[in-house]
Amino acid sequence: MPPVPEHELRALKAMKGYDQQLELDRLCKAYGVDKATLQAAMTNLGNPTATQSPPAPTPGSWDTTHKDLPGLEQPVAPTTPTYVDKQRLHFEYDPSREAAQRRGQVNQAILCSACGVALGIPDIRPIKVTCPACLFETTYTQ
Repeated sequence: MPPVPEHELRALKAMKGYDQQLELDRLCKAYGVDKATLQAAMTNLGNPTATQSPPAPTPGSWDTTHKDLPGLEQPVAPTTPTYVDKQRLHFEYDPSREAAQRRGQVNQAILCSACGVALGIPDIRPIKVTCPACLFETTYTQ
């Protein structure tokens, strides 16, 4: 017998579309089963001779208590930006008057140290820069 009560499976089978997906998610969280197991139990509900698949193994052997996950380190904020040629970049995506004034203040082009996107900045230092692509914030002093 599946860990999900039969009346829950019958109610889930009677639903259609988005309501069924929401209830499927709720039951998966409530009973700790995955969607494939729950859908198989729902399909085999009216068929007592169907062989039930063994429950999916739980990833209990993984140690998730540590906080140092590889690949999730925050990039170190450099104090000097990586400059690129401003003439190669096109900052003409916003035709408004305010954008034209902001483009007039752009004297340098740098690369975001976190994601590598090109950013146009004035030559004022120190300057706090927030990348619009990844929201990485850094302050350049040189």
